[in-house]
Amino acid sequence: MSTLIVLGYPSEEEAKSAYQKVLDLDKNLIVSLQSIAVVARHADGKYDVVTPGSKVGTSTVWGLFWGVLFGLLFFVPVFGATIGAGIGALTGAIVKHGVDKDFQDRVRNLLSSDDSAAVFMVVDEMTTDKFIDAIRPFGGDVLQTSLSVKDEDELKHALFKN
Repeated sequence: MSTLIVLGYPSEEEAKSAYQKVLDLDKNLIVSLQSIAVVARHADGKYDVVTPGSKVGTSTVWGLFWGVLFGLLFFVPVFGATIGAGIGALTGAIVKHGVDKDFQDRVRNLLSSDDSAAVFMVVDEMTTDKFIDAIRPFGGDVLQTSLSVKDEDELKHALFKN
């Protein structure tokens, strides 16, 4: 089972700092990341992926997942790429497999003010107490939703198929 975790911050700098810490925790095997990304809302109301110094996803599937998820959450194609006719099916697959309307609304609320940002990560497993202790100094708001192994496989299949 994987977990989608979102850490919301009032500024892009705070999110970037937390992002770097999460990468360190991944290197130290405290968290096992499948993928990680940072999204910032700028003063003009536009959203941007600002992940510093790292790939947004470790594969085409994860890149597509983030693109569709961010488009769904923020009503914009964050990566600027047209995904094509399969967008409805992909959006439906993401909603069906763990990212429901309530979760979407809560994420949008995290990024409702100008210059806010959030770290998005898909986690396989973590040593929860060590992760919390390490990330606590960064503050922020935490949201999470679980993706069962079956849901994750179906979602990846839907993404890869389209």
